[in-house]
Amino acid sequence: MFKDTDVVNEYAQKALRVLVVEDDEVNLLVISRLLEKKGYVVETAVNGQKALSILGNEIFDIVLMDISMPKIDGLALTRKMKRNSHTQNIPVVAMTTYASEKDRENLLAEGLDGYITKPVDPVELHKIIMQLTSAYSEVIDQNGLILRTGGDRDFMRDIAEVFCHTSAQAVDEIKKSSDLQVIAGLAHKLKGSAETVGARTVVDMALRIKHAAEQGDIEDSHEACANFDKSLSLFKQGLANLGIILHGTEK
Repeated sequence: MFKDTDVVNEYAQKALRVLVVEDDEVNLLVISRLLEKKGYVVETAVNGQKALSILGNEIFDIVLMDISMPKIDGLALTRKMKRNSHTQNIPVVAMTTYASEKDRENLLAEGLDGYITKPVDPVELHKIIMQLTSAYSEVIDQNGLILRTGGDRDFMRDIAEVFCHTSAQAVDEIKKSSDLQVIAGLAHKLKGSAETVGARTVVDMALRIKHAAEQGDIEDSHEACANFDKSLSLFKQGLANLGIILHGTEK
């Protein structure tokens, strides 16, 4: 499995804005520092009332929410957010010591978009933020992939593995070819299969190859292939963060 999610950050340069709502000062400091080290823009609130005030004036990509808070607890605050057109589309992640599967199901049923137990694991924290924000939209078309497979994870894995094999073959043929028409055709086919499986990074690369071939620039067509390994790695990382691990990528 690919574990270095920093490679995704190289591709998705947007600095995500995170609101951390936590009434425990130690937890608030630790979580905020972890996020800042990852390059996120962090705002904090020590209770639900303060969070509502901040949310009314600023825009965030995600909210990390302690569940047990005085005055307005995390569940009540989440309900308010989901009823407000300004905040209803912001992903909300529960941070709690309640760790059972039943607890998780109850929290998600209340409208929370994710769940992480305390003390927070830095790797899991970064992973869930990546899953729920738009950062991966530059890497993988998650909605399209789910739509085309009916959400069947085994099906997703199967078509992804076929794609990884056939795309590598196509790129190898492009590298070896000196026929611009053949290169353009291979790139067009590669683009189509990449769109089907949701590999946006490979789609971008295929478009560059195709455009260069159509412009008669065989050198640029071949140079574009140099990005293939990175593009495919980003796609696999996106799948891994959806819980889809391809055969042969486990470590």
